[in-house]
Amino acid sequence: MLPSTYRMLAARQATYWWQRARRAMVVELLRRHRLPQGCRWLDLGCGPGGSLDMLEPFSPALVVGADLSALALGLARNGVPGAALVRADLNKQLPFGDDRFDVVTIFNVLYHQWVQREIDVVTEAARVIRPGGLLVLTEPAFSLLSREMDIAAMGRRRYRRHQMAEFCRSVGLDVLLTSYFTSFGFLLLLGRNVVNRVVGRGGKVIASGTIDMVPLPRVLNEALFRLAVVEGGLVSRGYRMPFGTTAICVARKL
Repeated sequence: MLPSTYRMLAARQATYWWQRARRAMVVELLRRHRLPQGCRWLDLGCGPGGSLDMLEPFSPALVVGADLSALALGLARNGVPGAALVRADLNKQLPFGDDRFDVVTIFNVLYHQWVQREIDVVTEAARVIRPGGLLVLTEPAFSLLSREMDIAAMGRRRYRRHQMAEFCRSVGLDVLLTSYFTSFGFLLLLGRNVVNRVVGRGGKVIASGTIDMVPLPRVLNEALFRLAVVEGGLVSRGYRMPFGTTAICVARKL
């Protein structure tokens, strides 16, 4: 990502509604799928570290964040000093042995321009998960929702949930759940993009600045968080949202 994007994410990762709600949903999913106490956790593409204290309810024995960006790792080190941070190119073999982790997470990483082949990243993730361990993937969903944040994050693709399930199945993982997340955001962003295209035909486009790139009033941020937590609770109980801004997949290594 652009350096400015890392800094923006670092500044708001503890408070921004979508990141908070995703963390809450993932924790509930891991509880439902029996992640053990004292687990060993690897977060691939950890960025500035906003998720690295997420699994505190599981009292993890080891938390490892891996990222290619030295800037991102520096920001993560300041925010979560107890995590082990490793600089690693996810296009290559990971610097970890086989069957080392109880859970691997990949949060909005595969869609980046610098990821050459998504399946190679998922293959390496599966290699380092112990038998019975879990993989959790989230990625931006639906190409028609592409927006300014994709440019700032240097993203080049978006996914449907069946594609993420296929990544997992192709490396021998058992897919436990796929869904979308933040369906209300899907409708808002789709409407904005449609209006932008219509207005753009006349040579004038609505100004940049979307709900995921600008500071939000505290009341609105909290309202969106509460709405997203309700939806995340449904997803964690196995309800498949038919659309959303984010695709999620949970899989287990057999």
